Amino acid sequence: MENKKLFQIGDVAKMFHISVGSLRRYEQAGLLKPEYTDPETGYRYYSARQFEVLNTIRYLRVLDMPLGQIGEFLGNRDIDVIEAKLLNQKKLIEKKRRELETIERKI
Repeated sequence: MENKKLFQIGDVAKMFHISVGSLRRYEQAGLLKPEYTDPETGYRYYSARQFEVLNTIRYLRVLDMPLGQIGEFLGNRDIDVIEAKLLNQKKLIEKKRRELETIERKI
């Protein structure tokens, strides 16, 4: 391992208020691979340069965007593509909201 500042997976989870499991899911989905994984211990380490990607993932997850779509955006970073995805996500959220309102009225 090079002598640059790396953060253990637990430390990154605490800094970003997410679970270690979420970071592992992001890795499994191909969204955020650790900068370094110790071959002997399997410990995962992240660099500060990966924090922007993690913030993007977190933001899009708050908008309930599926990991697959987030991966497509991270692989392309085309503004038109993300705009279309966000508009589609907005429509899905509006549909869910209407469904929940219907359920609320029935209650």
